Amino acid sequence: MCVGLFFLIYITVLLYTLFLLEEYRIGSLYLEDALAASNLASAVVDLKEYGYSHFVCLKDPTEAFERYESALKNNLSLRDDGVSSKFSVITGSVRCESYIVYNVRGNQVETMTRQADGSWKTEYGRLGEAMAPNGVLVERTGIYSEISFPVKGLFGMEMEARKGKLVDIVGEG
Repeated sequence: MCVGLFFLIYITVLLYTLFLLEEYRIGSLYLEDALAASNLASAVVDLKEYGYSHFVCLKDPTEAFERYESALKNNLSLRDDGVSSKFSVITGSVRCESYIVYNVRGNQVETMTRQADGSWKTEYGRLGEAMAPNGVLVERTGIYSEISFPVKGLFGMEMEARKGKLVDIVGEG
């Protein structure tokens, strides 16, 4: 009888763990799609620059970030306090940890990073050398964003999770 009870407890813990892992996997895919959609929603291309030089560049990083915040709130169903009303694994407020705009013109990469105080830090690099924080090589104009949020873990533990995504904005020809 003790062996049967032990086996039942073992199976219950195993099934709970597998269920939680599957919930994390599905949530990760959902969050990655939401980040990609939010990044693309914030991509306001400078049409004047594109008309003159055929380089796809983002017009105003501040406007792009405002669009990103609005799209992220919508895509993750965030309430005013930043908590997702749709995704049950997220137990607290979703925070934007990083928002970076990469403008590629020829062999030059202009990197505009949003600072914590809302200002922008601009750096310049060479194509083929610039890397996004997630390790992806920057080859075209694009946007990288990273969010963090607390998630519920096994047996009520809470951990901090992060998810980042780089999207490229590609012109024709």
